[in-house]
Amino acid sequence: MPQLIKIFTIFKEFAVEHPRNFAVLFVLLVFEGLVAASTILAMIPFADFMLDSELKNPSKVTSLTVDIFLYMDIPVNFWMFGLFFVGFNLINGVIKTAIRYAILKIKYKILRSLFGNTLKIFFQSRWGFFSEDSHGKILNTLNKELNTVGDTIGHIATQFAQIIQLVIYLSVPFWLNAKMTIITLILATLFGLSFLRLNNLSYKLGKVNTATANIAMGILSETLQSARIILGFGKQNIAKLQYIQAFDAHMDAAIKSQTLTTAVPLFFAPLGVLAAVVSLGLSIQQHNPLSELVAVMWSLLSALPIFSALLQTNISINNFIPSYEQLSLLRNRAKEYKEIEGGKIFNKLKKSIEFSNVSFSYPLRENTINRLNICIKKGKMTALVGESGSGKSTIADLVLGLQIPSSGKIFIDGTLLSEYKQNSFREKVGYVPQEPILFHSSIRENLLWAHSVDDENELWNALRMANAEKFVRQLPNSIDTIVGDRGVRMSGGQRQRIALARALLRKPELLILDEATSALDTESEALIQHSIDSLSNKMTILIVAHRLSTIVKSNYIYVLSDGSVIEKGSYKELSKLESGTFLNMLKSQLT
Repeated sequence: MPQLIKIFTIFKEFAVEHPRNFAVLFVLLVFEGLVAASTILAMIPFADFMLDSELKNPSKVTSLTVDIFLYMDIPVNFWMFGLFFVGFNLINGVIKTAIRYAILKIKYKILRSLFGNTLKIFFQSRWGFFSEDSHGKILNTLNKELNTVGDTIGHIATQFAQIIQLVIYLSVPFWLNAKMTIITLILATLFGLSFLRLNNLSYKLGKVNTATANIAMGILSETLQSARIILGFGKQNIAKLQYIQAFDAHMDAAIKSQTLTTAVPLFFAPLGVLAAVVSLGLSIQQHNPLSELVAVMWSLLSALPIFSALLQTNISINNFIPSYEQLSLLRNRAKEYKEIEGGKIFNKLKKSIEFSNVSFSYPLRENTINRLNICIKKGKMTALVGESGSGKSTIADLVLGLQIPSSGKIFIDGTLLSEYKQNSFREKVGYVPQEPILFHSSIRENLLWAHSVDDENELWNALRMANAEKFVRQLPNSIDTIVGDRGVRMSGGQRQRIALARALLRKPELLILDEATSALDTESEALIQHSIDSLSNKMTILIVAHRLSTIVKSNYIYVLSDGSVIEKGSYKELSKLESGTFLNMLKSQLT
């Protein structure tokens, strides 16, 4: 019963969202049912004529049909009765096709809405949602489970259709021979009840199916993203084996689940036919008109596949519930991470960005940032340095609003960051992460993705400022060269310079460089460094640095350790501080 309530709730939710589509479907279903009933009735005069061409003792249906034919001046013969029967079957086929079209349209409209709303909810959440949840679960939900939900919405709509069809299909045999119909229904229901016990098994298999798909998708995603290191270590076979083992576990669950869904109608079909045969045998003994018995038998045999399909659909729906539960769980988790949006629009940085006693902790790492007080002044270059894990990149995330402080406050020109619409601030920020992500498109499209401009000179100016113009012009297709998935066709230095150009194209109020040169060779680092130096007096820059050579021209440097500031000052001041952490870092990098 709880499962039935859950299914009804899901169906109600989608029906309320798409009332027009479901209303059209309902009208088509009623019309199809009436045509189907007429098709069954059209068989009776055809059968009567086959048994007695003179129609000396016709059934009531045949008598009514003959009267209609005579009134419409239609000849009463084999061909007319045959065309009458075939015509209704043809119309029934057209209506069934229209119903299938309506169900598919509902399914894909709902699927489109689900995809859109789910992505909207996901992207309204902070970075913590993406970083703390399994990428495999998120990918599998969007790639497979959402499609499963869409398929099942089609199943639910189909089940709704089948119930209406079943009622109309059975109305004719009830009218012609109620006793035979009731006996068939009682026997079929008794046979069908045993199959309903499989609902719990179907639900359990669905949960295992979803869980194993999450794991397999996670391993596949990780394997493809780690292809370089897998090849470098010569561990191709281990990577393949790891995925195949996960896939085998998923395959085992999927096979069991799909076999159960397929088996139900196959086992029920002969039992349903048995119910109809038993009731036919009992009715023959009562000397009912043979043509009516044939029509009743035809109608019951047409209804039995629908009854069988209802059982199969019920099993499929119970199998799908875990997919919907996972989708709902992720959507709810994303809502828990929903960004704190203010009402103010950010236009321009006037004075500074300040951290006041800011603390932040990750779930498995306490005090990542501990009562931090720093100031990023307009028009200046502010640098954050320290060992790995000291909290440098977390500060950049906090400035962008990707994370929110556990305590303390972040101000922009004296106004809390949380009081601004987050994207109005981010749209004024240029961000270059340590691992620059380029999209599988041209350099031009990668630049325009960040900021749309009509003047191509602006694109080249951004490339020039990032020291990328020369190599871009030398490429076979220049600025229209495709960079490959995640920029794989470019070198690390080229990717970084394109990413910097992308950030600069926005003419940002704040430029954030998160260890932008840490993974580069000396030549590429020098080019990036030259770009940064040329920008140092033109915009506000926050630079997270591992290599201290990149922050020589910084106006102010904060040295971090365990999330706290342990030293601060200019490059010149800190490099003269005897026994200082900064000086020790500088010496270690020079040796």
